[in-house]
Amino acid sequence: MSGFRTAQANFCRGELGPQLYGRFDVDAWGTALRRARNVIVLKYGGLSKRPGTQLVAEVLDASQPVRLVPFQFSLDQTYALEMGQGYLSPCAMGGRLLEEELAITAISNEEQALVAMDWHGLAVGDLLYVTGCEGEIGALLNGRAWPVRAVVDANHLRIAADTRDLAPFTACAGGSTRTAPPVAAPPPSVPPVTAAPTPPVIYYGGSGRFGRGELN
Repeated sequence: MSGFRTAQANFCRGELGPQLYGRFDVDAWGTALRRARNVIVLKYGGLSKRPGTQLVAEVLDASQPVRLVPFQFSLDQTYALEMGQGYLSPCAMGGRLLEEELAITAISNEEQALVAMDWHGLAVGDLLYVTGCEGEIGALLNGRAWPVRAVVDANHLRIAADTRDLAPFTACAGGSTRTAPPVAAPPPSVPPVTAAPTPPVIYYGGSGRFGRGELN
């Protein structure tokens, strides 16, 4: 006697646990998979191949342990949260979420590269994330966050990147050019410390005894 197989078009329940492999009496059994690898279960019940991966960026601080935590705010808003020592950097849509992309007009060939950006507004210790630069300098700097080592003036700063042996800077695409210094955001308001509330007065019952009889 030969067996037969029925077509299954709905996989909305995803992958079953081992405890449900033989539970054909459960509703989820007919709309699930025993094993699903490299696929994405669509909300309408179908399946789609998992897309490939690509290098978005290096972690901000590779000297410390880092965790990547997936976070889904809604059906069309998903993030990868890079959690390191004392920082959190969200990534989405194939890149990092940045404060503002500024145009880089020049990068020098020095032990600590001199970067030209109009009204950069950065300070020593901040991180400069570089992307869009061409040539050998771009191959070194792109996709990485570089610590600011020195602030020369409002339009120039030095980063911890040795570019002495690279070809000269040609161009860097993307970004806007500031025409005035950035407006610093006001510090968040901190509510004043309130005094602790007065603890309630607790009354304890007496220790007297009632004699025999009934209370009306």
